[in-house]
Amino acid sequence: MRVGLAWGVFGLACVLAVAGGPLTARTAQDVAIALSFTPLGAYLVARRAGGAVGPLCLMAALGAVAHAAERYGGHADVLRWLARWVWAPPLLSIGSVLLLLVPEGRLPSPRWRPVAAVAVAGITVFTVLLAFVPGPVGNPYAVKALRPLELGLPIALGVLALISISCMAGLVVRTVRATGQPRLQLLWICSGGVAFAVGSFSDSVLPGAVAVPLTAAGTFALPAGIALAMLRHDLYETGPLLRAFLTYGLLALVLAGVFALLAPIPGDANAVAAAGVALAAEPTRRFLGRTTGRILYGGRADPREAAARLAERLAATSVPDEIVAALAEAVTDVTRTPYLRVRLGPEDDPLKVIERGEPRPVALTVPLSFQGEALGSLDVAQGSPWMLRRLALQAGAALAAAHRQMALQHSRLLLVTAREEERRRISRDLHDGLGPVLAGIGFSVDAAGNALRDDPDRARSLLAHIRGQVGEAGTSVRRLVRGLRPPELAQLGLGPAIEYSSASLHASGVAVEVGVCDTSGLGAAVETAAYLVTREALTNAIRHSAARRCSVRLSRSATALTVTVADDGTGLPEPVTPGVGLSSMRERVAELGGTLTFTSGDPGTTVIASIPLGEER
Repeated sequence: MRVGLAWGVFGLACVLAVAGGPLTARTAQDVAIALSFTPLGAYLVARRAGGAVGPLCLMAALGAVAHAAERYGGHADVLRWLARWVWAPPLLSIGSVLLLLVPEGRLPSPRWRPVAAVAVAGITVFTVLLAFVPGPVGNPYAVKALRPLELGLPIALGVLALISISCMAGLVVRTVRATGQPRLQLLWICSGGVAFAVGSFSDSVLPGAVAVPLTAAGTFALPAGIALAMLRHDLYETGPLLRAFLTYGLLALVLAGVFALLAPIPGDANAVAAAGVALAAEPTRRFLGRTTGRILYGGRADPREAAARLAERLAATSVPDEIVAALAEAVTDVTRTPYLRVRLGPEDDPLKVIERGEPRPVALTVPLSFQGEALGSLDVAQGSPWMLRRLALQAGAALAAAHRQMALQHSRLLLVTAREEERRRISRDLHDGLGPVLAGIGFSVDAAGNALRDDPDRARSLLAHIRGQVGEAGTSVRRLVRGLRPPELAQLGLGPAIEYSSASLHASGVAVEVGVCDTSGLGAAVETAAYLVTREALTNAIRHSAARRCSVRLSRSATALTVTVADDGTGLPEPVTPGVGLSSMRERVAELGGTLTFTSGDPGTTVIASIPLGEER
């Protein structure tokens, strides 16, 4: 219904423009506005593109209403009355509000809201006064009481002229400040806007013979600028539709021409013509497809061909670096962007980053994802959003495989690094701690043996000293064991160990509520990760959030153990910057293929760790 109504308005504008008869100096701009802006508005409304720009352009059909009412005004008072004022809303709106909203269909910033409000109020006041204030020409619906307000017409028009100038200046500033493809789009629109403004004011300073064609040309310039931005720089993501329209429209004309040329041939002309059309159809379609691609994309690669080449490259490789490089090259071919950056992994710790060109301000960022999983981002200095999204979608599965492979390599590196660091720590503790103690015990034993016969008292003293050294060695061994696996976890099990650790917090005035599911049969790695994450989360709640109550919940499914620690403290600061505690928890869970999330609200913080069970004992 929306599509039919939009194009129906355009058709009605055409009918009224023809029904209005020959153009006059008074209605030339009205008809030009109706015939230039209405098809653009119908297209945007039908495509749900451009926001408020489409309805504003459709309102230009009132110009055709004014033209027809001008001609037939002598037959009915209502037509003469419509001809008096119905031209004002489209002309004044296009010269002010449309310049503010184009191209996105929304205000550039909240600072323009007063200007837009004054413009709408001014247009409304001017239109109402024009419709009901008595004037020199008869107004069948004039309100005589409003005659003193006739002086308000030039005032309102002057205010609207100032607003139009400010809106035009704002469009120029936006064009100057824009970068990349948005700037190229705005250059066409700004050029058309300037021509429209010059044409609108030309009849005030130039003779009619010059002003009328200049006004008509300026009126067509603004929608033409928007159309060129759509055609050349993919405004409103119209590239594929326009290409198909141009390709098959030209194909129909060419084939019709071929048929017309071959039809007069003597003999069975229709069969010959049909054969000629059939033979020419496919080669002509290919040629026209390439030609319209050059028209639409200039020197850039055809997005469809680039997507096909990207698919071929992705099918030929499984190397993560080559997959990311293939996407970067495809984007560069399509956009000709001077700078490109492809990132896999989180921003703070990326797995892979590829850059092309000299670093420049990023104009567009497209997220890379697959099946809802965030993989990274694609940053460019210029480019079409729909093209980049299409290429990102094309490469989504391959990027997901590359991301998982890189994440696996990264995890293995972390595991190897952690293992070697643990070995180095144990080696250092054994060498610097337990080693000297055992060596001292050996020396003391030798000394006690030597003194046993000649000096029994000294031997007993040395044996007592040896006893102390043995105790010290035992302490070193226990410290090493605690570093490998918490002893309370080894002695009590996961549930009782958490309850034991939570009970020690009551001394600090924090009430801890513990709810533990069945933890029997869990692997050692899962138990250790769950216990250490719980202990770290409770410690953070007490030290940093001034919590008075905490709760610990352990739940178990067929595939994962979920640990939830919540507190009623002050929560995490904004923005959240993970410290050593949060980072260690996240790494410990990630080593087992799990996930760690934390939310901060009112009140307190909630930490949720989901740890895959893997193989149970």
